Amino acid sequence: MGSPISTEPRPRVKVTGTVRSIRRDRIGGAPALEASIQPSDRDRIELVWLGRDAIPGIEPGQTVAAEGRLSVRRGRATMFNPRYELTAAG
Repeated sequence: MGSPISTEPRPRVKVTGTVRSIRRDRIGGAPALEASIQPSDRDRIELVWLGRDAIPGIEPGQTVAAEGRLSVRRGRATMFNPRYELTAAG
């Protein structure tokens, strides 16, 4: 028997961190851009944009503020199609 599915709503969260790595992948046959960010106050978070294989400015070393709902994919905190803003380091 599988794990029960949570019916609790997941709140929107906002995180700011430095992009550590990016990766182009395919999910369900469609392109996906994955960026791993490191917020200063928590473990790394994976940002995944479905249907995109590049986003100008999303590159290692860039600071990004992202907003969305967290889920777990491959054992990691993941945010799909987050709203984002490129920010200055600081």
